[in-house]
Amino acid sequence: MRLLALVVLGAAPAFFHAHLTCSLPRANDVVRAAPVEIRLAFSERPTVKLSSIKLLRSDNSVVPLGPVTGDKDPLVVMAKVPGALPIGTYAVVWKTAAHDGHVIRGRYVFTYSTTARAPRDSASPTAASARDLHDHH
Repeated sequence: MRLLALVVLGAAPAFFHAHLTCSLPRANDVVRAAPVEIRLAFSERPTVKLSSIKLLRSDNSVVPLGPVTGDKDPLVVMAKVPGALPIGTYAVVWKTAAHDGHVIRGRYVFTYSTTARAPRDSASPTAASARDLHDHH
């Protein structure tokens, strides 16, 4: 029985996949300064060449970003925001794969506002709360 427990416990990590652990801007945050980059940290090293980051306005139009790059922290990918962002609500839509090839996707929103209360755009499809969406092969 003890051997069986060791075999099962030893195999457990194979069932876990990478997931988003942190983002800047953070999900559902109201930021007072326009972000100059989008940073995503994962529980496992992401494959940069298989990673994408999109920034969408509340009307779902795309905000151009710089290329996705790695960081000195091997668990982080990032993309620069090359221009000034207007005040508003934005969605970050991302995709990456870990070394095991498992593709993960996610989406979260943040608001850039210089006022004390952030505008709420509940009619927008980008106003969903943060979540990880996994592709299961």
